[in-house]
Amino acid sequence: MRRLPPLNALQVFEVAARHRSFTRAAEQLCITQGAVSRQILSLEDYYKFPLFVRGKKGLTLTAEGEMLLPAVREGLARIEDVSLRLTRQRTDLAMKVPTCIMRWMLPRIMRFQAEHPDLLVQITTTWQHDVDFQVEPFDAAIIYGSSPGVDVHAVPLFNEQITPVCAPELLNGKPLAQFDDLSHFTLLHPTRDHRDWKQWLDRVGATQVDANIGPSFETLDLATNAAMQGFGIAIGDRTLVNDDLKAGRLVMPFNEVIETGARYYFVYPECVANQPKVKLLSEWIA
Repeated sequence: MRRLPPLNALQVFEVAARHRSFTRAAEQLCITQGAVSRQILSLEDYYKFPLFVRGKKGLTLTAEGEMLLPAVREGLARIEDVSLRLTRQRTDLAMKVPTCIMRWMLPRIMRFQAEHPDLLVQITTTWQHDVDFQVEPFDAAIIYGSSPGVDVHAVPLFNEQITPVCAPELLNGKPLAQFDDLSHFTLLHPTRDHRDWKQWLDRVGATQVDANIGPSFETLDLATNAAMQGFGIAIGDRTLVNDDLKAGRLVMPFNEVIETGARYYFVYPECVANQPKVKLLSEWIA
């Protein structure tokens, strides 16, 4: 039988060598500094030589540690790569979806599941608008931006078109006759930099409205929900709130809708492009 060094200790060694610090390694691995020290000591005991020199300015690798580090990194990277590939061969389809698009996505995914009950779609929601298939264990994702990026297959979904939306009750006795009347209402912002409201107000020429005022939310969906409850006027994506507009939960006080230049995409990596489950969902969405 092969006598291998303690594998967990090798991972700890790689992290400590990368940061040149037991403290930072402990923070990344969510263990104590003492636990890091014990793992390194176990590895040094196995090899019968030190891997680090502990000085006043931090850690430096010994000559033996420098020799060991590339092999450890290569081995861990290969294990991670194979693990991701094996994970993506399962029968279900793991997809990453930003929370802001779930209002639009959920009924469509439910229809897809009804038509294809043998393929289980597992959705992970996130406030992020991008994906890194090299490190994230997803088969596909919906992303948002000016382009889908490189090294992915992409199906364009729809362009972002923004316009103010609010609960119909908010306008009772307080109508919006012109753009500058927005200064009498609370503006709800889906981003901390208020860029969406600023872009819309600038495009329509509403010079008397201060887009710096009003509460900010982490996501478009949260701002839209606040508007639906009558807390103010949100800047929303017309496609994403279309069902709420049809149901009367939201109204558009103005007809002006502007395109931001951004778009939503369904994307998946090359390594799963020929898998039947990915091709099925991609063709259905397209």
